[in-house]
Amino acid sequence: MWALIPGLYLGWGIGTNDAANAFAPQVGSNIISYRRAIFIAALFSFAGAVTEGFKVFPTMAGVTRLDLSMAFIATLSAGISVNLMSYFGLPISTSHAIVGALIGVGLSQGQPLNANILAKILTSWVTAPIGAGITAYFSYRILGSLLEKKFSNTFLFSRVVHYGSIITGCYAAYAMGSNNVANAMGPYVAVGFLSPFLGAVVGGACISVGVLTYSKNVIFVVGKQITALDPFSALIAILSTALTVHFFTQFGIPVSTSQSIVGSVIGVGLNKGMLAVNVKMLWMIPAGWVISVGVSGGMAFLMNLVKNYLY
Repeated sequence: MWALIPGLYLGWGIGTNDAANAFAPQVGSNIISYRRAIFIAALFSFAGAVTEGFKVFPTMAGVTRLDLSMAFIATLSAGISVNLMSYFGLPISTSHAIVGALIGVGLSQGQPLNANILAKILTSWVTAPIGAGITAYFSYRILGSLLEKKFSNTFLFSRVVHYGSIITGCYAAYAMGSNNVANAMGPYVAVGFLSPFLGAVVGGACISVGVLTYSKNVIFVVGKQITALDPFSALIAILSTALTVHFFTQFGIPVSTSQSIVGSVIGVGLNKGMLAVNVKMLWMIPAGWVISVGVSGGMAFLMNLVKNYLY
């Protein structure tokens, strides 16, 4: 069982970092407390992992040919990268981290990379945040107009937005769990160490633990430092993220929930003008994504070379 430890560590890291993608806007706009948010996010992310996580396993498992030692090194490298960025409060892409690690360990072992799968993953990294941003931009305008007409009373409008934001947060946590569990357990399913169902259960449990124990830094960065969010903006941002991530899950494509939520928050912010968006944070977060690929990929490459030299 020692071979599974890095996968457990990475699953925990996904929970610490990606919890922000489900409830950060609501926490940032004071719709829900941080403590209540993490318990709800933990529950629904586990549900998503168990019920739909199997859909993404084949794609993640097909990046390169693996054995158990390579799966160990790839998940360890990605886990270190993810948790390092969580320490600094940066919402990096766990998909970037594990794919970078798989590429690194595959190259160091001389294994071929699946160009078709990599092209599909790389394309999703571009289309997911753009799609989420566009969805958020137009949803803000359309839904805002419809809700104002339907609930002209200010109190009723605020109540609808309040409870709607919590419901969409549950949906987003579910979508995050369904899409991200393969990042931690996909390599172990690929080598037959775990069945898809067991991988989803174990990975989902680790994600939930991560949400509950160490998600505060990233939640407050995403929720408060990218752009100021009122309750309705938070609802739109998280709904757009959930729809985007869940859409890609249906096609078995692991996407960056971090990219999707940032794209959604930007899309909402642009309705208020570009000055409403914290440009400094926009540069810091993509830098974290790039660093995660390079760090996890380079680390996996070197670790595997050392392993080959020693054994």
